[in-house]
Amino acid sequence: MSRREKIKRYLRFTRIKRACTARIISVFITISVGWFLTGDFKLGLSLGAIDTVIKLFIYYGHETIWEQKMTRDIKKIKNSYRKR
Repeated sequence: MSRREKIKRYLRFTRIKRACTARIISVFITISVGWFLTGDFKLGLSLGAIDTVIKLFIYYGHETIWEQKMTRDIKKIKNSYRKR
């Protein structure tokens, strides 16, 4: 595996880990708020589960888009120094 492939793999897994840890915190908050507002723990748990599934995919996509943008920006910066 090339160095570039290793870096891409590392970044992909890091995004996944970051998404998961952020979701754990967020789902706890969502369940707690849902439970507090409705007085029904099961409803709070259901809201947390739905929220988790939706936001996990949105967050991963968001991180991927930003990573692509940063990669393009870094290439532009490197290319600007090569032209000098």
